[in-house]
Amino acid sequence: MKPLKFLINSLIASLALSAAGSAFAQAYPNKPVKVVVSFAAGASIDILARVVLDDIAKRTGTLFIVEHKPGALGAIGMEAVAKAAPDGYTVMPSSSATHSSGPQLSKLPMPDALKAFTHLGAIDRFDLMLVVNAQSGITTVEQLVAEAKKRRTTYGYGSATGQVGASAFTRAVGVEADGVPYKSQPLALTDVMGGHVLFATSDLPSVSPHIKSGKLKALAVSSDKRSSLFPDVPTLTERGIKVELVGWVGFAGPAGLSEEVRSWWARNISIALANPAVIEQYRTMGIEPFSMSGPAYTQFVQQQFDVWGRHIREAGIKPE
Repeated sequence: MKPLKFLINSLIASLALSAAGSAFAQAYPNKPVKVVVSFAAGASIDILARVVLDDIAKRTGTLFIVEHKPGALGAIGMEAVAKAAPDGYTVMPSSSATHSSGPQLSKLPMPDALKAFTHLGAIDRFDLMLVVNAQSGITTVEQLVAEAKKRRTTYGYGSATGQVGASAFTRAVGVEADGVPYKSQPLALTDVMGGHVLFATSDLPSVSPHIKSGKLKALAVSSDKRSSLFPDVPTLTERGIKVELVGWVGFAGPAGLSEEVRSWWARNISIALANPAVIEQYRTMGIEPFSMSGPAYTQFVQQQFDVWGRHIREAGIKPE
């Protein structure tokens, strides 16, 4: 029989090895994670991402440090993430603006939307809303088109999504309009409300509070069905206008992230999107959670890149 002391020491050693193995298996994340947002604070992508990040932080104790790098259609933020070490400690909210349309609208070199990134998981899909200044007297799409045909007009955009949506609309209705670029979508909407540009197409989270406050007038949504948040606003399809663009938001990191990191994000995003509190927050913004990860999500990102690229070419938008 082995001495009692030997058995106790063996048990202690076994427990220590087990604890060490468990700690190793769950090593990520063991330090703060930097989240690079490619747009200014307050942009819808920033708000939507923070809802999910807050939920993950509360459950896992992970510290997220948000860093804003706006400008160049998201290229500045994308570059920072694509060049980061592939260890999972630098990620970004990816979107239809940064990974569907932005790379196809800029003359500047931009990271490859697929090859330069690991796409971790989707968090939502959303419609684009066509809006004008509520004081303009324009209350229908037909009135907007009539006003735009009187003279060459302008629209504002603070993201690639907003630019493509507005350009696709003007092409579909046969009017000429010049796009005025801004550093973020909220800034573009401010100038719509100020009467400096005639209209904008924007994501629902950005326009919802201004529509509710009476500063913006919603004319139509881009999808083939009405928004549950604004059921009285018709679709462009109802008006005989074919502009069926859908925006999306997710999370991405640099290419080459490990299976451990990818699984951690996929699991925690999925849990967050099933949280009733998160669902309610999204729905108040007119957003439905959209959960997808793994190869299916990577394929979705590729498909959206192709769809937005087609609309960009058809609208005749030239890279700037």
